[in-house]
Amino acid sequence: METEIISISLPPFPDFIEGNHRIFQAGQNHPDRENLGYFDLIFVKRGTLYLTEADKAYTIGPNQLFILLPDQHHFAHRPVDTDTEIDWLHFYTKAQWHQGTKRTYFVSELPIPELHYHQRSYTIHLPKLVTIKEPQLFAELYDAILNSTQEDSFEAIWQTEERFLRFLRYVEDQGVYRDRLTILGEEISLYLEKNLDQPLDNQSLAAHFHLHSNYLTKACKHVFGKTPMALLSDLRIETAKRYLLHTDEPIKSITALVGFSSEVYFSERFKKREGLSPRAYRQHYRN
Repeated sequence: METEIISISLPPFPDFIEGNHRIFQAGQNHPDRENLGYFDLIFVKRGTLYLTEADKAYTIGPNQLFILLPDQHHFAHRPVDTDTEIDWLHFYTKAQWHQGTKRTYFVSELPIPELHYHQRSYTIHLPKLVTIKEPQLFAELYDAILNSTQEDSFEAIWQTEERFLRFLRYVEDQGVYRDRLTILGEEISLYLEKNLDQPLDNQSLAAHFHLHSNYLTKACKHVFGKTPMALLSDLRIETAKRYLLHTDEPIKSITALVGFSSEVYFSERFKKREGLSPRAYRQHYRN
């Protein structure tokens, strides 16, 4: 079975809903549920769970973590053979997400103006099914979340969310193997995002990374399925869309902010991709 990855756009950040421990006695089944509304993260401490989601069967053994989707039907296709102990946790997000065999990268749909210091878009990649390498550390992070909900303090909600986000980050690091090409592809994307207003090309990228442009293209295609210049064009258009919808910046200013050489060229590229001119796009979606 191919490794499956759940990609979730940030911000907004996912929220912890609830969690607990449970023991299924031999012969019992995991609950049959449909369209739960939030992600269900399960960690098997001992025993084995047999779950089907969207007609796909999974076997989750000791020290393995599994994540059920919020919009699918899941049920036990077989009762547990022996007493099976699990930790479970529900979390919720309104953000974009996608499950697939490759990582998906999102630009946050939140209105984040980029004229000032601002929050960055990020996509967290969680493994669908993975063996946890450090179960003791996992247990400590998990228990810290649950324990924080029992604290009688106005600070408790902040502690819970902070510990939950640290926990998610740990789960992300457990799951997806980030080889050299993947790391380089992500570094290229971050560099392009931070320098959208600069005159970038393959030669300037090669000079910055001290690597041949062919290798940079290979890394970018490995992660995003497109060349660095195609990725740059996408990032520029997506950023321009946010300016158009969430600021009153004139088209000429936006042209410069996202690195296009002329307003005419910017309008041509924008219309080719979105089907509307920048001005028409702003008017249509603001209305």
